[in-house]
Amino acid sequence: MSKNLSAGTILHRRYKIVKLLGQGDFGRVYQARDLRASKGRPSVALKQMPMQMIVDCERQADLAVNLIHPAIPHIFGYFATATHSYLVKQFIQGANLETVLDQEPGFLPENRVITWAIQLTDVLSYLHTHPYHPMVFRDLKPNNIMIDRGEHLYLVDFELARVFPPGFFEHRPPHYKHLRKGLAIGTAGYSPPEQYRGVVRPQSDLYALGATLHHLLTKRDPRKERLFTFQEYPIRSINPAISSQLESIVMKALHRDIKDRFATAREMQSALQRLVS
Repeated sequence: MSKNLSAGTILHRRYKIVKLLGQGDFGRVYQARDLRASKGRPSVALKQMPMQMIVDCERQADLAVNLIHPAIPHIFGYFATATHSYLVKQFIQGANLETVLDQEPGFLPENRVITWAIQLTDVLSYLHTHPYHPMVFRDLKPNNIMIDRGEHLYLVDFELARVFPPGFFEHRPPHYKHLRKGLAIGTAGYSPPEQYRGVVRPQSDLYALGATLHHLLTKRDPRKERLFTFQEYPIRSINPAISSQLESIVMKALHRDIKDRFATAREMQSALQRLVS
């Protein structure tokens, strides 16, 4: 693996590296200063990836043109050097939810997690029902969710998101039969059973959201457990302070069978909103 970029390094004759923000499955993320930007947007996030992922950078930049939602960071462009490809993204002053969880000495307050869950179901509903390219995120987990100082959440890392034709989930026309299966891809512990068979539907993201919420409420990392065993350790058996109503919502999202989960992200959101109304 290549060395980290040093502070002060200038890329593309425009982006001056400030510091390394983190490292994930697909590369590193740096905070950089855009030397050509107006005073209102001096900082950006640069996602550094292997050169062969330049096509993915282009795909994400093209998708971003039509993805307009408060929980989806802006993508300003992409470029390549001799060794890497870079995606230029909105800089978020904050941390991912896994970091927030690790820094919390006890359990997170229920109302705080419910507020996050409502935001996440809203952006998932937006992605699943997008009029031009409905998509399944396929990699929802705490370290792919950023939170800023105002408790606003952002979905990051769309590398695994899979795009479908308009109306695919409602009608599934026969000439799109080849799209019903794909690669078995995702993160162990958060991905639902069908995703291991290359099948994804909007309800697959709801399972991953349930796994994420279970992790946030119990501090029990699903990556360290046997797959698909959430029903063996209900939330309240670990964190009794959580209400039975919230436990029921999360455990419904975590059913192994798609048909037993919420039908849509909006349906799950409505159930969550009733807890705070």
